Amino acid sequence: MSGSIADLRKSIKGSVCEPGDQGYDLHKWSPYSTKPSKIIITPEEIDDISKAIKASFARSQGLPFAIRGGGHSTSTASATEGLLIDMRRMNKIRVDEQNRIGYIQAGARTHDIEVELIKYGLAACVGACSQVSIGGYTLGGGLGYSTGAYGLAADNMVSATVVLATGEIVQASDSENPDLLWALRGAGSNFGVVAELGVKLHPQRPDVYSISYVYLPSQLPVVVDAINEWLKVQKDNEAFQFGFSLGMDGSPYAMITGISNSTQEEGETAYKCFVDLGPVHTTCAQIPYDKVSTQADLYNEIPGGKDTVGAHIDKFDLAQVQKSWDAWSELIKKAPQSLVMYEFYPYGKIASVPLEHGAFAQRHSFITVLCLAIWTDDNFTPYIRNELLKVRRVVSRSSCEAAQESLGYPNYANLFATLNETDEYARKLFGPNYPRLQELKKKYDPDMVFDRWFAIRPAP
Repeated sequence: MSGSIADLRKSIKGSVCEPGDQGYDLHKWSPYSTKPSKIIITPEEIDDISKAIKASFARSQGLPFAIRGGGHSTSTASATEGLLIDMRRMNKIRVDEQNRIGYIQAGARTHDIEVELIKYGLAACVGACSQVSIGGYTLGGGLGYSTGAYGLAADNMVSATVVLATGEIVQASDSENPDLLWALRGAGSNFGVVAELGVKLHPQRPDVYSISYVYLPSQLPVVVDAINEWLKVQKDNEAFQFGFSLGMDGSPYAMITGISNSTQEEGETAYKCFVDLGPVHTTCAQIPYDKVSTQADLYNEIPGGKDTVGAHIDKFDLAQVQKSWDAWSELIKKAPQSLVMYEFYPYGKIASVPLEHGAFAQRHSFITVLCLAIWTDDNFTPYIRNELLKVRRVVSRSSCEAAQESLGYPNYANLFATLNETDEYARKLFGPNYPRLQELKKKYDPDMVFDRWFAIRPAP
């Protein structure tokens, strides 16, 4: 194997590292979602990826593949004991101003994309976290502050450059391999290494109105009522999260954080009802657009293990919220920095897109909930899965059967992403789109080289 590695080192522009080499880096946001890779290849150009996959030592030795983008996933779907392709240096951004298309390499992170595109007065559909790379985010669906106005990031993807399991580099677009583009709109890393995405760009004002309101637990009733009233008049350029977290003083609080993609005056008018409730702390300001995703950086810097699970609900009322608060209160006794977060992104654009547009199958209007556990006590690690599932069950218990059975938003469904002994969870996630995905798996990856994230089984 060492000879083949030496040959690969000579042939690619990027780096090839084994354990003990300088530059060998397994770092991820959650240290418990890594694996000791035999080889880490960090490509600098698309040909590097092709050569890595074609390398005879990898295929002949049967080394499993995994792809790491921004390193922000809490699942081991982006980790492996075999060959890890680390996309961090694949972060170039090209802009076609005339056609408003961005050609963005898969390793580019949210904040870097915001900074570059706003130079043109444009924006892509990106997440609310600065360190998330566009590759995994988009291929898993892509919810964020722009969802109300422009829909899913996956629905805004118009092309992709993909390295298949054979090492062949292909284009996916409406004119070339349109079936592959269809699969990439939601089916994650099941079909190859997506090296570059072509995405629609949209006009973007240089600043937005940012909000943060902190409330006492005793204010939950009025806050929940206010949210339900506000949802009746919510505009597509308005979005926020409502969640439970410990404050800097160690006390539990309910918080609303978000933006209005508007002037300060419009934002103040939109969110006035929440100010009128008398939050104990308020931070509201007009901020540069390229600072939006950095507002969540506090959670990027917290040390310790992290794991997530998603939930869907169709019922948001005080009884439901109080039960969720109680479940979260139990979780933080063992994992103090944990949170439960409801995402109020307008879902109309997503629901208006036909199911057959792409692999993403969640075209309903459920509210998305993120349950995040953060812990530093290693003794708690073996129990984190069950503890998160307990919280998830409480969160969704008051909702309809379809919401309760949902795995939640795919990019939050990390507890289920690598349970690939059967295709039970892939079938549940992709629903009626699964049979077509099986046919495409048979065409593009019949040997299941890419089998880390909700693995799709090829059609017989």
